[in-house]
Amino acid sequence: MTGKLLLLALILLPFVTGACVFWLRRGRPQLVPRVSVFAAVLLVLLVSIAIPDTSLDLFSQRELSLLPEAQLGIQLLGLAMLGFVLANSTDDADEGRSVDWLLMAWISLGGMVLSLLVRNLPIALLFFIGGAMIWTQGLPTQARQRAASATLRYLTLLAFCLPLMLIALRLAELRGELRDVESLERLALALAVPAFGLILGLIPLHAWVFTLAGKTPRAMVYGVTSLVQTAGFALLLRMLADNPWMTYGARAVLIGGGALSSLVGGWLALSAPKEDPDDWLIYATVANGGMILVGLGTQSEAAGAGVALLLFARVLALVMTELASQAGASLRRLANAVGTLTLAGTPGLAGFPGFWLIVRRLQTTDSPLAELTLLAGSGLLFATAVRRWSNVIVPTEPPAPATAQMEGIRRAVMLLIILLVILGLMPGLVAHSLDDALRKLNMPGP
Repeated sequence: MTGKLLLLALILLPFVTGACVFWLRRGRPQLVPRVSVFAAVLLVLLVSIAIPDTSLDLFSQRELSLLPEAQLGIQLLGLAMLGFVLANSTDDADEGRSVDWLLMAWISLGGMVLSLLVRNLPIALLFFIGGAMIWTQGLPTQARQRAASATLRYLTLLAFCLPLMLIALRLAELRGELRDVESLERLALALAVPAFGLILGLIPLHAWVFTLAGKTPRAMVYGVTSLVQTAGFALLLRMLADNPWMTYGARAVLIGGGALSSLVGGWLALSAPKEDPDDWLIYATVANGGMILVGLGTQSEAAGAGVALLLFARVLALVMTELASQAGASLRRLANAVGTLTLAGTPGLAGFPGFWLIVRRLQTTDSPLAELTLLAGSGLLFATAVRRWSNVIVPTEPPAPATAQMEGIRRAVMLLIILLVILGLMPGLVAHSLDDALRKLNMPGP
């Protein structure tokens, strides 16, 4: 009974918080950030103490279930949401816009959580697409015309991916009923691979991410790259867990496509204009996503733990860089460097243990070209961090007077930097709690 109550609270929390934000936005908007911070912390705590494999029965033999991969995904979403709340609660001059973004974020998060808990994958996909589309409703009126082409492309992408994934899942269901299983598997993979490649913004399907970053507010960019794409990775893990044959059939695509994304994403991050505040980070996440795909393609428990560690480090790095956008120039410079190095899998930071586990298993797959490509992509991200560090940030406006809230942001950024270093040196602090989520995706092995 306790497990079901915790699961029910986990489901209702985002929607209840969204309702509170809607109710407070007119009369007491100053309370919205506090309520949102409390709810984000509570979400992480609830999913951390929830009992895995707890289920709630619904109608028509449907159920909501907290599978290990869903628990991992919701933990990461909770951390990303906490960073979003803190970063979008500091602009006193535009308090109304911050409240609107928080309202959209909580409704979207509710859809993402449901997409990870619903056992029926087609229904889960509908919740995911619905939650992803909500972000376009948070755009301020004056920004909608400028962002029209980017948001239209984003909505078209989601509308295009949905039927591809639904057809792929239907073909997967027919796998045991037809004789020509091999052709059916190829067709299902031919539909599923580009759909997830588009959602995750992987090379060569990444152009929409760049367009979104260039023409929409930073809040929407962060929401899509952290919340939506993190949920997309978790949903991909769900799909592979329910259909393990896909991991075997798509092994070459996962390793080859992931290595290519790592290399090209690293190069684009390195060559991004120095004066642009977001482009390099968008491409760094593309490169990091490629590393995660390579880990899935290696099909080993060790690489599964590496994937979980990389996802965890990725979310922490994105949260830190988003918070640092509200900090001073020196701290922002340091946070950007540490975040990029974390995404690159640099030794001494949280991204390295996962990256190293993936590279070690990749060496056993007889894919030397993919290994060299992956290492080259990591090296390019390292060079990006060096290049961005040499770019001295010159403030365009006089520094804002220090407030208790800004001081809290600075402390949070410093705490995240220290945490990334600690996890890089002692990954065992979180590794054992993460690797179970990916264990059944991989072959038995070291």
